[in-house]
Amino acid sequence: MFTTVFAAAAMVLTLALPPFPQGLSIPITMFLLLVVLAGFGGFLRSSAARAQVTLLIPWALALVVGLGVGTVGGNSLGQSLEDILCYLLFALGLCAGRAASRPNLLFAAALLVAVADGLASLWLLPSWDLSRYRSVYNYFKMAIGHPLVGLFCAAFLLHFARKRSLRRICSLSHALLVVVVIATVSRGMILGMLLGWLTSLSVRSPRRGALVVGLAVLAVVLFATVLSDFAVTYLRLGQQGTVDARVREIEECLRIFADNPIFGAGLGAELEVDGHHASYVHNMVAYHLWKFGLFGSALFALPIFALTRQALRTPVHLRATILSGAVAVLFYVVTAASYKSYILVPMVGIVVGAALQVSLPRRPVVPSPAAHQPVPEAS
Repeated sequence: MFTTVFAAAAMVLTLALPPFPQGLSIPITMFLLLVVLAGFGGFLRSSAARAQVTLLIPWALALVVGLGVGTVGGNSLGQSLEDILCYLLFALGLCAGRAASRPNLLFAAALLVAVADGLASLWLLPSWDLSRYRSVYNYFKMAIGHPLVGLFCAAFLLHFARKRSLRRICSLSHALLVVVVIATVSRGMILGMLLGWLTSLSVRSPRRGALVVGLAVLAVVLFATVLSDFAVTYLRLGQQGTVDARVREIEECLRIFADNPIFGAGLGAELEVDGHHASYVHNMVAYHLWKFGLFGSALFALPIFALTRQALRTPVHLRATILSGAVAVLFYVVTAASYKSYILVPMVGIVVGAALQVSLPRRPVVPSPAAHQPVPEAS
């Protein structure tokens, strides 16, 4: 029970945390302490959590190699440790969620955080003219992408809510978070939400999924001009500033990767783009190729495949929701820098672990051989 309480408290505490910290503060220290307590508590109390974290052993090997490469290359040790932090936070969150005695409480906590931050972002919008204003501009925390986690939690809780009032709360929260995602005017977040919905539909009914894709392609062909104008006005398709900057980031990453294709530049590496030094880029794939090369990137991909196999073992009615949430969040973090967020990463780990705790079939308890031995009769 303590694992669940610590993990839920950590997520609720994120409401008071800055998305881009300038250093350690008391709330951030308390948050990290709660995540550590929840993660280690889950690891100690649950064999399922210990088995789950063994899937991340390839990550540990990649980090050790990356640290060695970075040390040999003279990279900053402090930056190397900061690079390691996000992987450690995910592992701790995964342990906490997998060992939770009341996983639905963790979904409720994550949903509460997403809804509260979403309402704050909408309240601070100066106008609903989304061609000029974005909620991200006035509430920077929206940029980390946790509304997508909230969407998953609302959809997942609907499978277990029996009372009509709880079902209404989940449905209203889901509808609100759709509005919140749209108000961010984030291309990655909106496309992630749409791809997640399409994944859910395709898993439930492949024919319907194929039909929707076909109709979408037909609509793009027939209404190309209208959709192009809409994309320029709403999705900032004509504003090439941020797109060009991110393309230059990726190009610089791939240039360094081409010089060190096997092991990359190592942990702690930094690059210079447009006169600015950066330790990360807005693309998770390019980031891993840059810092870990082909060897480390392959190791980081292995647990993703293992988690996907676990998701495919879940009941059919939950599988669609789990895979849709995974696609939505993974698409966003691949196209943004949220994979480095100290708030989002442990939250995703906790939610993933809790979803597996609820969905995977329990292993039967094997009785000890002594239980089958006959009791001798008293003489």
